Amino acid sequence: MSIVVIGAVFVDIKGFPEEHYLPNGRNAGSVEYIHGGVSRNVVENIANLELRPIFVSLVDDTAMGQEVLQKLHRHKVNLEYVQTIPGGMGTWLAVFDDTGDVAGSISQRPNLMPILNILEERGDEIFRSADSIVIEIDVHKEIVKKVFELAEKHNKKVFAVVSNMRIALKRRDFIK
Repeated sequence: MSIVVIGAVFVDIKGFPEEHYLPNGRNAGSVEYIHGGVSRNVVENIANLELRPIFVSLVDDTAMGQEVLQKLHRHKVNLEYVQTIPGGMGTWLAVFDDTGDVAGSISQRPNLMPILNILEERGDEIFRSADSIVIEIDVHKEIVKKVFELAEKHNKKVFAVVSNMRIALKRRDFIK
């Protein structure tokens, strides 16, 4: 079974206070860097089921980008269609309060348009061998259109996942 997953990689930076969180103060605590992104999470979990997914995505040309690729490779994800570029990954910065709730966050979304180039150049090859496609529905509209075009051409089912509900709600036409 060959499931293709198309979407973003994020690095989540999470801060946890040691004591009561002071929004306007200095807070001692711990900070964690975690591989994230809805599509990256989905492709890793599909691989954990030993289904050998294909990932179409981008990573940074940094040590963190290489670490993401190494982990996915260990999980036996096909990374042939992952491109390494400057600024290829997004970042989610979150600070949690002492009760474990998010006190504040900022999400820096990556420019995923290079995925369109991958699909234009190698889309037939990718879709021809796929059983189904999973796409992060809130990527750039042109990427979504290309995915549906290729899926129709190759008679493949498309399943959508959402990473940002505000953007996804603007894409009701795609979800239908």
